[in-house]
Amino acid sequence: MRKILLLMIMVSNFVFSQNKDYYTLEKKGNKYPKIVRYVFLNNGDKIIQDRNIIFFNIKNQRFKYIKNYHKTDTCSFSSLKKIKIITIDQLIKDEYKEHLKRTKENNLKIPAPLNHYNSKVFIIEKVSSEKIIKYEVEWIYSID
Repeated sequence: MRKILLLMIMVSNFVFSQNKDYYTLEKKGNKYPKIVRYVFLNNGDKIIQDRNIIFFNIKNQRFKYIKNYHKTDTCSFSSLKKIKIITIDQLIKDEYKEHLKRTKENNLKIPAPLNHYNSKVFIIEKVSSEKIIKYEVEWIYSID
């Protein structure tokens, strides 16, 4: 009996979990893929570590990496040629353009939300001359 109950809890958790690669503008609305952007971590940017959480403060924007939730990938420096690295200013513009595009498609007039629902952001940290680490992060908020 316990095994069946445990199995049912696990299955229901899997079925009702959100897919973090997609977003919707309204309940039961269309699913849209999140825009994927890569931001380079410069030497002057601030990193705050607290056990399993790392906070990145980059140009008045705060990003959070949770070890048990987000992914990391160690790559060679040559893999940077395959991805497009953008600035924080460009990230903000891209997010807003995506919001405008999707609200126009659905004939909605929704102001840009404070949470960054439509972006999947990766922070690129240079570890050595040959290695980088890609952190999948959550864009928390702006620091002003």
